[in-house]
Amino acid sequence: MTRIERSIEIDAPPEAVFNELTDLHHLTRWSTITVSHDGGDEPLALGQEFEQKIRVAGIRLPSSWRCTEHDPPRIVAYEATSPGGGRLHMRQVVTETGSGSTVAFTIDYDLPGGILGDLLDRTFVERRNEREAEHSLENLKELVEHRR
Repeated sequence: MTRIERSIEIDAPPEAVFNELTDLHHLTRWSTITVSHDGGDEPLALGQEFEQKIRVAGIRLPSSWRCTEHDPPRIVAYEATSPGGGRLHMRQVVTETGSGSTVAFTIDYDLPGGILGDLLDRTFVERRNEREAEHSLENLKELVEHRR
C-alpha cells in the first residue's frame, strides 16, 4: 500500500473549506483525477455511497466510494474500490489556523493488478499521484479563496 500525505493553507474558515471538500457537484472542479461522479443531489453524509470515474496514469477507471467518516467542519474520509483489486482510503482533515485553515490529505492506495500494479506504481504512478494530490489542493485553495 502506498501513502501520500499533503497539506495546504487556505485563506478561509474551516466551514467554507469543508463545504467545498464535501460538495460532490464541485469535485471535478478541484480534484484532478476525477472525471465524473454520480453522487446524487443530497448533501454528503456518513455511509453515503457514490460512483466516480477517475483517471490514474492516463487510464480511466470506474470506482465505488463510501463516506466512512463525516465530522463537519473538520474531517471527511472515504474508502474506494475499483475493478481488478484497486483500493483507496482518503482522509481529509481541516484545522483552523490564525487567518484561515489548513487542509491535510492522507491517501493510502493499492493499484489494480496485484504485483504488476505494484511495480507500475513504484516506477511511475506514485510520483504522478503525488503531483496530482498537490495540484488538487492548489485547485481547492483557488476555488475556496475565489468564492470569498
